[in-house]
Amino acid sequence: MELKRLIAEDSKSALQNVRTTYGEHALIVSTNKIGTKTEVICAVDLQPDNATFEEDLATVAPTAASKEQKAPFSASLSTVIDNKPAASDPGLANLVATIQQELLELRESVAAHVDANPHELQPQTADDTAASLCERALRQQYGSLRTKPMSEQRSWEGAQLFIGRPGVGKTTCIENLLATTQNAGDSEKPFALIAFSSDETNSDNALEHWLKLAKISQRYGMPCAQAVGIANLQRLVTQLGQQHTVLIDTCAEKLSDLQELTGSVQATVHCCIGADFSHQAVNSYQAADTTLLQSTIITRTDLADDISPLINALSQAQAQIIAVSNNMTSASGAE
Repeated sequence: MELKRLIAEDSKSALQNVRTTYGEHALIVSTNKIGTKTEVICAVDLQPDNATFEEDLATVAPTAASKEQKAPFSASLSTVIDNKPAASDPGLANLVATIQQELLELRESVAAHVDANPHELQPQTADDTAASLCERALRQQYGSLRTKPMSEQRSWEGAQLFIGRPGVGKTTCIENLLATTQNAGDSEKPFALIAFSSDETNSDNALEHWLKLAKISQRYGMPCAQAVGIANLQRLVTQLGQQHTVLIDTCAEKLSDLQELTGSVQATVHCCIGADFSHQAVNSYQAADTTLLQSTIITRTDLADDISPLINALSQAQAQIIAVSNNMTSASGAE
């Protein structure tokens, strides 16, 4: 008998090829998975039983995987690293040792990257929906921005209005921006700060909020003003905006007041959302104003164990992450 080898797309196709080529009496010796294809070895009565094995090249698909492809790359890499070079040739031994060291460093670098970016290992389906593509884009935005200082994440020229729930870290976000801009030696317009509250009914909270921002302004040597009411805020933005980049920190505002605020002030609005906050906050902002999440800043990144629920909620709302506030300052108790 003579051994023949065939490669097909799957087991069913391989067995059908055996019957078509060698008839119903061909004896199946073994089947084996090679990459995404199936290998079948069969015995046929064409030569004596002691004939040597010869591969029938005519039946082998041009794209058949080689034997080296059977072993995973990681296993092959470990084998190369662990094997010792031959002592008979010092030059070759040094070359092999250098290659082994470089491969070891490559493996360590890949392992470190995987540890730092576990989301990249999530399986991707062939039939990605628009929601999954949006979520993947948000993860890439978040991963890219969190490695940069805030001053380099986007342009901050003009008036910038920061809104968000109490305790989300708006004031800390502003201080992080000031700290990274100062470290970068930026020569653009100097900053001016405004602490805004909608009315005087909660004057104690408004005063405490302004004092926190005033301490930051003193630390970085820049003007700071308090605005009570939208009309006063408009006047200050116009006045300070001529020579400054204006950063507006809002006191705790009702969601119902956001639309009037954002529609009245000539400023770029940023919605601050804590990485450790409930993803339900996304739904609240979307219900108040569908445009708020188009400029989202992720804060409190050091306090979140798993940001996946928030990223998923942001993708459902078709949000855009424009900045990530990493806690680079020692500010405490920030609004």
